[in-house]
Amino acid sequence: MNPTKLQKDLDDIMEHGLQKVHMPYVKGKGKSVRIKNTIFRESKKDGGFLLFDVGSHKRVATTFSKRGAIAYAKARANEDEHTINRVLTLDSKLNKHYMDSLFHKNTIEKTSDDTRREAAYMRFELSKDHTYEYICQLDEYIFDD
Repeated sequence: MNPTKLQKDLDDIMEHGLQKVHMPYVKGKGKSVRIKNTIFRESKKDGGFLLFDVGSHKRVATTFSKRGAIAYAKARANEDEHTINRVLTLDSKLNKHYMDSLFHKNTIEKTSDDTRREAAYMRFELSKDHTYEYICQLDEYIFDD
């Protein structure tokens, strides 16, 4: 039997079976992940992860983090609109505080003014703590049933 036909048959079985469960499935060459009826992949151009509906082939959301994409896909599989909105909000806040921490870290490294360095260090610590907090909250949506 032809190996490419076997691969295609296996992919067809996985496609039909995974429409009923929430198990992540890596498609193709590992560039996209499917969870029930949502597929997401990283986009370098848009700077995040693009999420698509399998049935309509339309983009349903864009997230900053992979954790946000997984949590969104899981919430969408559960058809929980409140959780979907909460995940997008958390992901947006994660984006903001992560970028802030990068900015403050750069300020710490580049400035020659000690007062400015101390202020940037305090802000860096706050942004880092907020980033970790939002990561933990997204992880709760991913791992809790």
